[in-house]
Amino acid sequence: MRSSVLKGLLVAATFVGQVGCMERLAANSTVKIMGRASPAVQTFADPYLAEEAIPYSIAQGEGLSLVLPNSVPLRISLLRTYGSYGFAFLEDRMEQAEVDDDEARVEHYRTRASLAYQRARQIGFETMSIEEDGNGGAQGAFGRGIDAWKAYLQRFDDDEQTPVLFWTGYAMARYIGLNKDNPDALSDLPFAIACFERAYQLDHTFNNFAPHVAMAGYYARASESLGGQPADARREFEAAINATNRRFLTYLVMEARFYAVMVQDRALFRRLLEEVINAGDVMPEQRLANVIAKRRARRYLAQIDDLFGPEEPAGTEPAAEEAAPAPAPAAPAN
Repeated sequence: MRSSVLKGLLVAATFVGQVGCMERLAANSTVKIMGRASPAVQTFADPYLAEEAIPYSIAQGEGLSLVLPNSVPLRISLLRTYGSYGFAFLEDRMEQAEVDDDEARVEHYRTRASLAYQRARQIGFETMSIEEDGNGGAQGAFGRGIDAWKAYLQRFDDDEQTPVLFWTGYAMARYIGLNKDNPDALSDLPFAIACFERAYQLDHTFNNFAPHVAMAGYYARASESLGGQPADARREFEAAINATNRRFLTYLVMEARFYAVMVQDRALFRRLLEEVINAGDVMPEQRLANVIAKRRARRYLAQIDDLFGPEEPAGTEPAAEEAAPAPAPAAPAN
């Protein structure tokens, strides 16, 4: 009798182990399929369809992460999706609410975007710690200050590790941009920039040369008199724009909104945004990002008189005027 019970327990344990193994195999297969299928969303022409679909993708990814907690590809996919969703849709709706002077909607979308970036940052720190877990991993290095953080980032020395560094920095920077009145949030900016700098060093071509635009946004954070670096901002924006043959329209919008406003170049602002608005389907593989860029371009162009002083008569130089501090670095949502 006792022998039969033991055999039964062994069979049950073996069955449970096999079920767990099969579950992980199925989850891994799903992650691989999701990775191959994800570029399809970027070709959507209807941003509303993408906006409704992405939360389901996030929910599926979060569920799969319970089965595969150490899957770096799955975690990076989630990290990127949270960041892209926050910038492309939640912040976009927040900006429109600001135009509509609807403070309740502004706060609603600011809160939702902030939560998305906080979750992305958490995923980023956890993912970094999977790859480099010494001395408390990412959270431990972060807690020891900026020098320890920069030293920790140096452990990432493979260009294949660029995504986790870039998207973690992106989530941190976007959160800071939404919470500039919070001193604790602002104090994290050097840590976000350190992520961008290390990503730039490892692979400056990553994600359509996104590290260039991230650094450009940082350099354009304020007018020159307040610590901004206009020449550096222009250099990095133009590097990314030229490298993508002016086809990734988000970069032109960002140069207009950050650099042109910082230096109060109204003509450049108008020229860049009109180029975006008048562009055709110039990059089908990034159609969704470009459609959203066009939407932002129209909104910003309508705000030109709020962002710049009165237009000067032809043949005169525009009056020098300090720009308001720009948000934290912006990078493409794609």
